[in-house]
Amino acid sequence: VVYADDALKTYGNLVLIQHPNGMVTAYAHNNALLVKKGEVVKKGQSIALSGSTGTGKSPQLHFEVRRNARAVDPMSVLPR
Repeated sequence: VVYADDALKTYGNLVLIQHPNGMVTAYAHNNALLVKKGEVVKKGQSIALSGSTGTGKSPQLHFEVRRNARAVDPMSVLPR
């Protein structure tokens, strides 16, 4: 976990996870964060509870995949 906080007000409670392959995944608008910066998470571990923080008007999950700070289509990297 490289970030777990609410300092980026647009995203509300945000978790950023750095993966070994150089990608970063972002999970925003969470109601509660279940991890802290510096923590190592495992596949299947709960990292947050969905919510409507930041600019979210209803409960939702904003999910992004980035490589070298550039957005990547999640469908191109997630298992089918």
